[in-house]
Amino acid sequence: MEYTKTQQQVIDILTDIYNLNITKPCHNERYLHHYFTENIQKKYPIFYDNLSQSKLHPEWATSGKYRKNDKEYLIDENGTSGHIDFALGDYENPDLCIEFKHNKSWNFQSIVFDFIKLMDSNNKIKSAISFSIIYREKELSNRLKLSEINKTITEFTKRLDNKLDKNRPFLFWIIEIAPNSKTIQKQSWFCNSLDEKFMLGFPNTT
Repeated sequence: MEYTKTQQQVIDILTDIYNLNITKPCHNERYLHHYFTENIQKKYPIFYDNLSQSKLHPEWATSGKYRKNDKEYLIDENGTSGHIDFALGDYENPDLCIEFKHNKSWNFQSIVFDFIKLMDSNNKIKSAISFSIIYREKELSNRLKLSEINKTITEFTKRLDNKLDKNRPFLFWIIEIAPNSKTIQKQSWFCNSLDEKFMLGFPNTT
């Protein structure tokens, strides 16, 4: 698929992150956030004194409302706004919103909630990216299969139902990294089509 100009600029940064020779991962997701913002502000700077001029917006509040029921995040008009890690462009109608994940294990419910926020038609955004990194201390997991990853697509589309924006360009990218592995150190899955779901491999950006 063709990505928007903003998506492509972000994907270039994410690709650089993927290609890093990581030997000792940083401890939490905030490192990833700051690494990203240092690079993206070259094209989408923050103007701290003027929101209307600022092109980078952290913790962007959603118009969609959600509630947590046990471990599941659900659409609920009587719920509360969620927050998306970063929005790029105009605050009221961003060119792109992006969610990051940085975990040591597979977190199904959290990833599903990210997808819900990014694809909810109540949230007026032009395109979306989710970038998730799973760090393993030893070897890559032999339990994280494509079928398990694809359950996230089935689940989030079911929860959104008629609130799903089927026309919104998106990329969901999941990376598993094991810096101390003696064999394979990285795996990558991506999804940019709800019909095709996730595929093993690297998103084609040409």
